[in-house]
This record gives sequence, C-alpha cells and structure tokens, in this order.
Amino acid sequence: MKKIKVLILSLLVIAFIFLLTACGENATPYETNNQDGFTVSVKFDANGGTFTTNTSVIVDSFNVDGKSQIALISPDDEMRDKDAFTATKNGHFLAGWYKERIEKTNDDGETFYEYSGKWDFENDTLKIDKNKQYSAETPALTLYAAWVPLFEVEFYSLDSGELIDTINYNPTSSKALKIPAWNEETGAVEMYDFPKREGYTYSKAYFDAEATNELTGEELMHPGVVNADDATATNSVLKLYVDWTEGEWYRIYNVDQFKESATLNGNYELLADLDFTDEIWPTTFVYGNFGGVIKGNGHTIKNVEVTQTNNSKINAGLFGYLTDTASITDVVFENITFTLKAGTRKVGTSYGLFAGTISDNATIGGVSIFNSRLQIDSSCYFAVDDYTIGLVCGMGDFSKVSTAQIDCTAVGDKAEKVDISLNENSVIVDFKK
Repeated sequence: MKKIKVLILSLLVIAFIFLLTACGENATPYETNNQDGFTVSVKFDANGGTFTTNTSVIVDSFNVDGKSQIALISPDDEMRDKDAFTATKNGHFLAGWYKERIEKTNDDGETFYEYSGKWDFENDTLKIDKNKQYSAETPALTLYAAWVPLFEVEFYSLDSGELIDTINYNPTSSKALKIPAWNEETGAVEMYDFPKREGYTYSKAYFDAEATNELTGEELMHPGVVNADDATATNSVLKLYVDWTEGEWYRIYNVDQFKESATLNGNYELLADLDFTDEIWPTTFVYGNFGGVIKGNGHTIKNVEVTQTNNSKINAGLFGYLTDTASITDVVFENITFTLKAGTRKVGTSYGLFAGTISDNATIGGVSIFNSRLQIDSSCYFAVDDYTIGLVCGMGDFSKVSTAQIDCTAVGDKAEKVDISLNENSVIVDFKK
C-alpha cells in the first residue's frame, strides 16, 4: 500500500523555468502550485552540494485531499524515473537527509553544521493537519543534505615511515578495499585499490608501524563509521604500513608468464619447472643486457632452443650480457641448444651457451647446465677475427656455472668443413674453404 500511496503523489520541481512559460509570464511556480491545489511542499536543500539539475534546491508539492500523512521519497529514488535527482558535493559523501541543521563555529573559526532528525524514507511520513491552511510557497518540511568528508586510506612505507600515497574512500559506493594478490595469469602482483610504487613490489601490509598486526584476507572494510543520529564520522582515516620488495617481481608458474613478463630488469621467482618445448625463449634475453634477478628455488628450465641470427649484436646466448646487477641462483638448465648461425660483423663480440658475457660482479650461484649443446652452423660469416666463443660464456668467469654433458658440434649443409677444438671453456672454430 505504501508504494501505491507514493506513486500517486504529484511531484513537481519548482525551480524549473518551464513552469513559468507554461502558466503565463506573471505566474510564479508557487502561485501555479496553489492554483492546482498542490499546497503541501517539501524542500530538499542540497546544503552546499548540487543536484543533477544544477540547482541547490528541489521541491516536491502535494495535494492534501484529506490525507493525514504523506510518504516521501528521496531525491535520487528510482521511483522518480527520469525525474530522479542525485545530489553531490566534491570530496564528500551523503550521510542522509536531516530535519534540523544548526550552524556552529570551531576553534579555528571554521563554520560547520550539527544535524539531527535523520529522515527514514522507509518508515517516516509527513503528518498533515487537515484543518491547517497550507501554502506551496512555505514548505511544510525542509530536509537538509548532511555531507561527510570522504574517508581516507593513507599508505606508508614500513621501512622509512614515508607517506607513499593517500586515496579517498566512499563508504556509500565502495564495499571493501581489495588487498593486493599475485595474479596467477601474469605472475605479477595485482594492486587493486592499493597504490603502486615505482621500482618496488608489494610484499605485505600492516595496521601498525611496528608490523605486529598484519593485513590478511582478500578484502578489507574501512573502519570508518557515520553516526546516523548526527551525521558525524569516526575513524575516517585508515593508516596502512606497506612492506615493499625492491624491484619489479614476478612469481612464475608457467612458460607463458615468463615470456609475457620478460624484461631486462625484471625479477623472477620460479615456483615450478619451465618446459620450453615448442616455445620461444625471450629474444630480449638472447641479445640484451640482463640486470634483473632469477631466483630458481631449485627448479629446472628445460628444452630451450635458441638460434643466433643477428650478426650486429655484441653478445648472444641464453642471456646476451649479465650485468653487474644480474643475479641468477638455484636454477638448473637442461637440454639447452644454442645455435650460432649468423656470425658477427662487430669487433669484440662474445657468444656462449649460457651468456655472451658475464660481468665480474654478476651474482651466479647454484646454477648448473647439463645435457646441452652449443652448435656452430656452417653458414656463419665472421667479418672480423676479434670475437670470442665459449661453452658457458664468451667472456667472464665460466666457473660460476656447473656444467655436465655439454657438447659443441658443427651443423649445417657444410658441417664437415667446420673444425672445432675446445680448451676448457674456450671454443676455437676454423671454417675451411
């Protein structure tokens, strides 16, 4: 019955200019309402906000017709259909509509309001005195929008205490904050509502700077609450202390993750063996200067085939050049084939199954290669004599890598015209005419 009663109410926005032209130039909207019998008015005051009509006030007018009470609907209620009016205020959210508003001043001389009598649109009704003379020009009730500043979430660095970022949180539209989690498809951390920090990867977050109360689960409700009696907020600022890991880290469970996230400064933690059968090893690694991290956790990278086809690059191998910052630890390489096919046109070029060049300051530990092969294609063209080929690396400390069953053979249409001799890591090639 209540919905039926609400639906038969005659709703009118007095502020609309078209009422003036529709009812004559000399008739005000109030006079028009009175003439039509819409004498009971309820005013909604946006109270510093703005409705979608770009007005600060809307008015609903009703015909009494012997009614003793009138059910109201909020300005943004969907029952208004196209006449719904949403009130907004920059940097605030709407706590509700209140009957009483008292202006006050704080110690800093700033004006604020105290509210009381929150209107319950589900249960409250406007009481009508049938013997009273009402005028549309004088509202029988004014409801004020009570605005509360948006809640905040402050993110601090756990190690330095530095404020990293602040985001706003609207409890009327945001149900919960999603906590960062590792994305199983990309291998990267999905930050959701949390801010990113350039050059770092999210690790954990805590509610306290002492890191005693860890943030867990998938979602977090903001602790801020609004007192419905007076529209005052408590716990509006949530402080979180985030522990970051230096570098852009990926957790790798499969080959696709490894390939899609391949960058020369990426940091990778292997959580499964990677089988590259019918897959392509990242070209950026083959020729580039790798300065990232691969933490193998004892896992194996196997069945990789790489063919060097660019004779204008200085280094080539599974990794072109392992720089001072490169770190590869606790990983096994099995059944790796590196084919040197294009040769070189540049002086000082280095080739190796594992890397073209390994910097003296690169960190290599717990790395082993077995059941693998370095192949020299007979079509190689070396325009210069100053180049180096090694089983493990062309230049650098090859002893950092444990090797077993690594062969070096000639391949191609004229493989018989390629003589290969080995001196520990060094590979000497003679191309016969």
